[in-house]
Amino acid sequence: MPFDGFVMKTVVEKIRDLILGKNVRNIYLYDKVIYFSFDEGDLKVSLNPNYSHVSFTNHIVKEPDKHTFVELLRSRIRGARVHELTTNAYERTMIMKLRKIDEIGEKHEYELYFDIMGKHSNAIFVENGIIIDAYKRIETRVRNIFPGEQFTLFSSEKLPIDEVTFEKLKSALEKFQNKQRMISEFIYSTVQGFSKQTAEELLLRSELEDKPVSHITERELEKLVVGLLSILEEIKQKSVYIYYENEQPTDISAFRLHKYNDLKRCDDVIACINEYFDFVENKDKLIQKRSQLLSIVNSRISSLEELLAQIEKEKEECLEAEKYRKYGELIKAYSYQIPHGGCEVELFDWETNENVSVPLETHLSPIENSVKYFKLYNKLKKKAEGLKERENILRKELDYLRQLQDTIENAETLEDLEEIEDEMIENDLIKSKHKKKGNKSKIEHTKSEPRKYLYNGFTILVGRNNKQNDELVRKSSEHDIWLHVQGMPGAHVVIKTNGKPVEEDVLLYAAKLAAQFSKGKYSTKVPVDYTYIKYVKKPKGFKPGLVLYSNFKTLFVTPDERFQQSK
Repeated sequence: MPFDGFVMKTVVEKIRDLILGKNVRNIYLYDKVIYFSFDEGDLKVSLNPNYSHVSFTNHIVKEPDKHTFVELLRSRIRGARVHELTTNAYERTMIMKLRKIDEIGEKHEYELYFDIMGKHSNAIFVENGIIIDAYKRIETRVRNIFPGEQFTLFSSEKLPIDEVTFEKLKSALEKFQNKQRMISEFIYSTVQGFSKQTAEELLLRSELEDKPVSHITERELEKLVVGLLSILEEIKQKSVYIYYENEQPTDISAFRLHKYNDLKRCDDVIACINEYFDFVENKDKLIQKRSQLLSIVNSRISSLEELLAQIEKEKEECLEAEKYRKYGELIKAYSYQIPHGGCEVELFDWETNENVSVPLETHLSPIENSVKYFKLYNKLKKKAEGLKERENILRKELDYLRQLQDTIENAETLEDLEEIEDEMIENDLIKSKHKKKGNKSKIEHTKSEPRKYLYNGFTILVGRNNKQNDELVRKSSEHDIWLHVQGMPGAHVVIKTNGKPVEEDVLLYAAKLAAQFSKGKYSTKVPVDYTYIKYVKKPKGFKPGLVLYSNFKTLFVTPDERFQQSK
């Protein structure tokens, strides 16, 4: 876990310098993150299991969430002064102690304990050793977290790294029950702050391979102690390291992890922590938002496919219409020959030169049977026309939803998805959570721009969502070239020609972009149609992102993942 006990202790010590002796101005919650507001900024305590951590950040402006625990904190400690901020040695518990004189002059000594432990993260409010309340009221094997209960600090028998000696480590090894467990397991089970990953770093520094503890020698144990001392020296420097893969933050630590090559050492610990977790939070929110929107679209697609399957079944039933018309005509033509009261009659069909068995209603006369069949024919014919019209509407809706599905899958940022969400609200796929009396309203998001690529002197634009796709068509010049994958959802691509002729290599480059940002991005020889913008039309009533085009040619290309990053 990136936010281990070592990182936490380093970060908390930096935060202590910022808030010690300062008064809490307000407390608020947003997306499982509690913010304690001070004049200089906010103490941020993330209890979100996907990115639990503590940091210090600027005041947020988003509308906070309501929560009874936060409202209790606001009533009790707003205006309180912080007189201590520390950690439970190298465990992932931060302790904030506050003092306050209430409205009637009574002095209070409050303590807030923050367990930063993934899905077990919690905030516990304590006075005089008794729990006032907690963010999550839970019962565990070792303690009960409920109002009125005696508070017990989460106990640990692990050794703090700054207290480790050869004798203590040897003693812990002798007490270690399962000698077949690996050395790395022994490390993170014995010394505070270590995770599996940082235990591997210790083995690397100690020049030891991971093996069962039963095989470890005293000499190797001495090497471990030397390795621990080298780590401790780095921790004392109170810096953090941030590591990158493909130019994106991938890990953090309070000491150097040698398995990474692309890294940055940060003396500004808070800035580094915020850089890492801002990325992690945005990525997590991106994944959640994408999943949420795709779930809505996929559910609607499934419903439409079921409706279309039902329509197909009803259309097959309507094929009986011609048979009923024939029955009606035959009965009418031979009515004078058909005896009344029969249940079936065989009549000669002059069009096929064959005899046809025609069922009859015994209580109806021949003419009445003829009229019945003509009514059935007209009913089914009318139904078939209605089904065809409904099928066309549903297929257009399905085309739009598949296009929408593709734009969601290709969205690169949370802002992209928020624009798509706005589009879904406008098209009644999602109910807006923000309404004003009498009309719909929506959250205003910063408007994103199409992806932009430069190639051989030409600017190539790629729509990020259906609104942008429509704008590209609407705002481009008639001699700009428009490209789109053939017969499948995908982004609209426009080559800005400025009246200049476009070479084939530019067309191929743009076609590969169109293929990459489409449902065909994992295929080869993807057909991409291209034509001048003047031949691209958006008829009235068409859903966002859907157009008609003509006078086109087709290129067959293989997508290139390198195009995923725009310039």
